[in-house]
Amino acid sequence: MTIRRILIASLVVVLSFGLISYVRYLKHHNVQFADEGPVEAAGDMPLDPPLDRDLHAIQQGGTLTVLAPYNSTTYFLYRGEPMGYEYELLKAFAREHDLTLAIEVVKNQKSVFQRLNHGDGDLVAARIVPKQEDEDKVSFTTPLYRTEPALVQQKAPPDRAHLSEPVKKDIESEPADLNSPIEVQARLITKPSQLGGETVILPKGSAYRRTLIELADEISGDINVVEVGGKIDDEALINKVAKGDIEYTVAQDNLAELKEAYFTNIKIRPIIGPSHRVVWAIRKNSPQLLKELNHWIQEKKNGVLFERMYKKYFIDRQGYKERAASEYLTHETGKLCPYDPLLKQYSVELSWDWRLLASQAFQESRFKPNAKSWAGATGLLQLMPATAGEFGVHNLNDPEDNVRGAVRFLKWLTAYWSKKIKDKGESLKFILASYNCGAGHVEDAQRLAEKYGGSPERWDDVSYWLLQESKIQYSTDPVVKYGFCRGIEPVTYVSLILERLEHYRRFVAS
Repeated sequence: MTIRRILIASLVVVLSFGLISYVRYLKHHNVQFADEGPVEAAGDMPLDPPLDRDLHAIQQGGTLTVLAPYNSTTYFLYRGEPMGYEYELLKAFAREHDLTLAIEVVKNQKSVFQRLNHGDGDLVAARIVPKQEDEDKVSFTTPLYRTEPALVQQKAPPDRAHLSEPVKKDIESEPADLNSPIEVQARLITKPSQLGGETVILPKGSAYRRTLIELADEISGDINVVEVGGKIDDEALINKVAKGDIEYTVAQDNLAELKEAYFTNIKIRPIIGPSHRVVWAIRKNSPQLLKELNHWIQEKKNGVLFERMYKKYFIDRQGYKERAASEYLTHETGKLCPYDPLLKQYSVELSWDWRLLASQAFQESRFKPNAKSWAGATGLLQLMPATAGEFGVHNLNDPEDNVRGAVRFLKWLTAYWSKKIKDKGESLKFILASYNCGAGHVEDAQRLAEKYGGSPERWDDVSYWLLQESKIQYSTDPVVKYGFCRGIEPVTYVSLILERLEHYRRFVAS
């Protein structure tokens, strides 16, 4: 590489990513500063010994904890609902193994395997492309799918492309890295050999660094590979290509094609290397978990679940565009639904975290003010007509009238249960269950718990007996006053609301 080319490429990197990344860039090209030794590659950094916790211990604890980034396909919140290809697959795996799924969001991919070994999580889900240097550090599962490395380049500047208004706003909101956009080349790269002499920007630790180095060995002319760290991931770099801050990056082609459908001024071609697997990672000393995950993946991979999830998150371009342009893509906007102000206002009357009331509203209606159940419950918080009349609701389809009436009902339930259940955390579960199925059925379950040796003040005991109320031998028990109850509904109702609340707390301000 000539000194002039080093200086030009270095100037671009300094302007784009600042001095820290510039230092990394110089080191990458063996341009060293005084008193500095050789640079240690990320793949050579030793990991601490792995925590001893395999599937049996996870099952005893009852929770599978997953380390995952917040991105457009792995895990995210949209219109109040946790979503994501890897999230939904792992949710299904956890459910089938009687485990609760917990997501621990990671912001620094560089440290994720270290956190895995420390026991912060049991599994890493992050669109992982296995690298050779990591094979001895962690175990990788059977592939979820295969994809290819694609070059991402700009085919037209934003101001000359036919972009929708939401996309233009998205590009404009991207932080500026240069005083002015780069000059886009008139000629698109159409084959890998044309990358000779070009600079390609990658996230720190990208598996595609090796792909580009191997490609450079095959063509005439160096490929200047620059890795950038911090919070910059593959999606952020694609956004920067669309904006015009950088010329080239490389990404998984299925992800890049989603972005191409949204940022129509970018081009996703050519493919620059062979297809590769995308996997999950677990600790080296978790063979039981690895075996069970592999068995589950192999069993499900050619079935409806994997096919439906892949179509939903990688094939459905329209769905992706709607999410990307929505003001309710929660991590980006902090908003859950159009009724956030209303839920905040009325939650004060309950002394509730408004996100709890929002989670309940999602559970009831998915934030749809005209929703109506088969039983006649209507509106955001699905009030029955009799309950609505009792608590002064005149128009069930009016969001404010509906929320106001529901909060009055919840205040009544709070007063009722606070006298019986002293622990506030436990009392909340009884309140929510009573909202769903009626306080009478919950009290029946309390009496069954007391009769058969459980605690009437512990939700774990009462919820068990609430489930039994769907069986004739218990629904006709002398202590049961209100008869049959489909207990699975209130028990699931409480669980899902509280689980969703934890997702909301991560990304939505209180």
